[in-house]
Amino acid sequence: MKNSKNVKTETIVEKEKRCIVESVFVGIICLLVFISFGYIALMSFFQTSVFDPNNYGNEVVLYINDNIALNIFFTALFVFLIFRARKYFDFFSKVNIRIMEIALAGFVLIIGVVWVFSVTSVPAADSYNIFEAATKAAQGDYSPFHNGADFYNKDFYNGYSYFNFYPFQLGFVLFSELFYRIFGTESSLPIQVFNVICVAAAYYALARITALLFKRKGVEFITILLLAACVQPVLLCTFVYGNISGMCFALWACLFLIKYFQTQKYLNLIPCGLLLVMATLLKYNNMIYLVAFVLVLIVHTVKARKWQSVAFALAICIATVGASNLVIMSYEKRAGVELSSGVSQVLYLDMGLQESYMAPGWYTRTGLETYMNNNFDKKAAEEQAWRDISSRMDRFGSNADYTLDFFSKKILSQWNEPTFESIWISKVKSHEYEVSAIGTAVYDKSLGQFLELHFNFFMQVVYILFAIGIYMMFIRKKANIETILLPLVILGGFGYHLLFEGKSQYVLTYIPLLLPFAGYAAFVILTGKYEKLKELAATLNQKQTQK
Repeated sequence: MKNSKNVKTETIVEKEKRCIVESVFVGIICLLVFISFGYIALMSFFQTSVFDPNNYGNEVVLYINDNIALNIFFTALFVFLIFRARKYFDFFSKVNIRIMEIALAGFVLIIGVVWVFSVTSVPAADSYNIFEAATKAAQGDYSPFHNGADFYNKDFYNGYSYFNFYPFQLGFVLFSELFYRIFGTESSLPIQVFNVICVAAAYYALARITALLFKRKGVEFITILLLAACVQPVLLCTFVYGNISGMCFALWACLFLIKYFQTQKYLNLIPCGLLLVMATLLKYNNMIYLVAFVLVLIVHTVKARKWQSVAFALAICIATVGASNLVIMSYEKRAGVELSSGVSQVLYLDMGLQESYMAPGWYTRTGLETYMNNNFDKKAAEEQAWRDISSRMDRFGSNADYTLDFFSKKILSQWNEPTFESIWISKVKSHEYEVSAIGTAVYDKSLGQFLELHFNFFMQVVYILFAIGIYMMFIRKKANIETILLPLVILGGFGYHLLFEGKSQYVLTYIPLLLPFAGYAAFVILTGKYEKLKELAATLNQKQTQK
């Protein structure tokens, strides 16, 4: 009996130690996320990043001081309306949440399709290189893969194929090629419509994730309303790139991973892995999701001693990297070329630490020129990049004011630009047909002004609620590897674009991920008892009466 008790005690101690690992991990993530987005929430009251109307096409960012009194007034009004809504809280329990989920998807589909066909945007820059390669490959023409061929923007790349610099784009090229083989090669509109479907599916996945994480109908109800108000991703659907579709597949992968954590059913890992591989093929930056998945799977292995979790983490690492390499090899064989390894992440880091005419850390030709100047030798290019990075680090280390200004502006140029280039992305391009009245109203008239005001205030509220939601989730002990998964992805996106190349359009796909936690914060505010505040109010009232 004594030995049995000792074994039992040791088992309890081991479990407690494993739980401490999870607690420390989620605590650190919550702290970093709260600090990062608390700063953004605070700064959103004081200024807004906008594009210079006199240099609009070149994405030059200006930092405009806000009317602080007006921001405080509207925030106070919003808080007042939340508290007024408390009396109608019973309404949540009567709503059919499944109908709301479907209605949300339907709403996104309608406004998305209307927008896409209102502006009929034509691809440009990188998206046109991909469009050209995919449409020609669908017709058996692989000339864009050959140096010196007559491909789009060849002078910008000194006659070298675009895919010698960015071979990781071939995942989206493959997907696009298959799409154009089905729907024809004349227009990119089919991909744009698919983007709309992806936003609708992504929002539905987020609603289901909210239900799984918080298990309260009221939280999902509020989150659905916030998602409906978050129309920037819908407007970005005109962008023929892997951002939107990659976000969709990644969020569905998150949904299945959370299901696995909650049910311990290994079959959920199969669609999770397949969806994540697809997400990284469509947009290579979704490797941020891969890193987040691996981290939570390792913690889950320690916590629950589920060795299958760490085996799955290893498998998805191999699958995601392997799938990308297989796609590159297949195009090399079909085109009869051998592509260079491409601009590496070290060169992107070098770019992200440089000044840019757009905003600090935004796009420059730094990486591309370093790679060309070193004759496409990856090792030599990275050695030069590291020297540049070292020089920049010396500058940052010797001038604290400059460092603070650089990174502050880089953060705010991305996260505090509330349109996230969702309107810019089609406005600056050509159009297949004449822009409709809706498109014109958004581009140059009152509807566009209304949307900009809406986006500005909406993001202020979302950042505040998100920071509160992370704080409340932590102090109420609801933070675990399930609820921390999306914040970990957000933190990964924040950290990556803090150091590497930045643009506000790049961070847009992380914005919807904030909303379940903003919805949770609003729910906590609505359902709070506020007993201490009531006691304080009663005491003050009593003293006033006695006077």
